[in-house]
Amino acid sequence: MHINWRTRVQLPNYGRDQLNAIFLHHLSEATDDDLLAAYLHHTEGQIALDCAVMAEDLNGRFCDEVEHLDKLVAPKSSPFTAAYLSAAEDLDNTLKQACRTTKDVSRKAADIWKKLSERTRDDLACRYRQADETHPDRSAVGLLGPLRNETAKAERDVQNALHRHRNEMHRLATLEGEMAAFLASDDSFSLEEVHAMTPYEFEHMVATLARRDGLHVVRASGGSRDLGADVIAVTAGDLRVVFQCKHRYAGAGKVGSRDVQTLNGTARPEHQADIVVAVTNGTFTKPAIDFARAHDIQLLDRMDLRRWATWGDPLLSVLGLNDAPPLAARDSGPSYVHAG
Repeated sequence: MHINWRTRVQLPNYGRDQLNAIFLHHLSEATDDDLLAAYLHHTEGQIALDCAVMAEDLNGRFCDEVEHLDKLVAPKSSPFTAAYLSAAEDLDNTLKQACRTTKDVSRKAADIWKKLSERTRDDLACRYRQADETHPDRSAVGLLGPLRNETAKAERDVQNALHRHRNEMHRLATLEGEMAAFLASDDSFSLEEVHAMTPYEFEHMVATLARRDGLHVVRASGGSRDLGADVIAVTAGDLRVVFQCKHRYAGAGKVGSRDVQTLNGTARPEHQADIVVAVTNGTFTKPAIDFARAHDIQLLDRMDLRRWATWGDPLLSVLGLNDAPPLAARDSGPSYVHAG
């Protein structure tokens, strides 16, 4: 046996010569295999313990991130609300999966350390001479590598998710600045402004919005002989759009099926409409919605009107008739704000 007695490691002192003598006797009988096995056993236990502690530490950090995310709220009634919620959901799912992974890794690594601790009284040299990899101790320790890989992957996943979330918040913050400028311009009409309009002003606003979208307005307002067409415009692709405008005081009223039926009877036969739109600052009754769906009539209620008039989404995009992305999907919008 090779022991460097001049090592700086201090041998245990039990306070009684007899106990010290017993310890030195056992040490003198230890073989190279005994000492190496004891060192290997200690090292494996330390690796298992380090793995458990690392996973537990990451679990705490990930859970803190979940709590922080829960305290952030998306703006309500905003063109960016859906984008905020989607970004939060992506990060939340990744964080919670990472929490589950690290908790499981910490538990398994701690269990391995416990089993190793219980084997300290066994013949360690015999254990490490065994070539049988199916031995319970060997198979358990063999899990430490995969467990460490799981922890590392969970950490990478979280870092990537946090990076995506930060980028999305930056994009939305940029869009929010652009939106603020647009809302302050003459191109934007708030629902409050719309509700305060007269029916005549409402029709002219619809014509103004059509022009803003690049449509050529043929008729800007209806009259007693308009045959159900208040505003008529033509798209850049030569599609003829016929609007019937139904203003409701304070946005509280509903448009019934009779008005939609009247529009259906004249828009295409009399005005050669390619796209028929009934627009209101109120809402539509269910019979009106059912009739419009059956006769290919587009209904634009106050929620859609907010997207078109207030937020600036193009008409055809609001109606779902082309592939133009809504404002919140363009290249930039808001960041989360702390609740309370």
